[in-house]
Amino acid sequence: MHISPRMVPLLFALPVFLLSSSLNARAQEVTVAVDCAGEIKTFCSQVTPGADRIVACLIAYEDKISPRCQMTAYLASGTLANRTNELRNITKICGSDILQYCSKVPPGGGRIYDCLRKNKATLNDECRKIVPRFKATLGN
Repeated sequence: MHISPRMVPLLFALPVFLLSSSLNARAQEVTVAVDCAGEIKTFCSQVTPGADRIVACLIAYEDKISPRCQMTAYLASGTLANRTNELRNITKICGSDILQYCSKVPPGGGRIYDCLRKNKATLNDECRKIVPRFKATLGN
């Protein structure tokens, strides 16, 4: 495999970007936990942490949470919006396969992903290619 000299800076920049993105996401989680501790306890204590579910819960209660928590939740919701858009795209690409193979699978908990993965050999080509992205998009 030949790597052009122009690609070398990109190859070094990608791991740094991914690490900084991961650290930024972790910092946002900590900020939400601190700025919204009372609201999380009151409104979102039954929500499983991870994959921006706490942020989504806080936004659902935006009319009941403090202004500081509102601002923190909205600032942290960028990753939630990205994840939602990616899932919407995956659903468009795999929609017919989801209907064909997974229509009786209750959504949530990664069950649709598991269903697609189990049926990977019979999925349409585009859906088969995007299934690994689906797992990454689901997050924790």
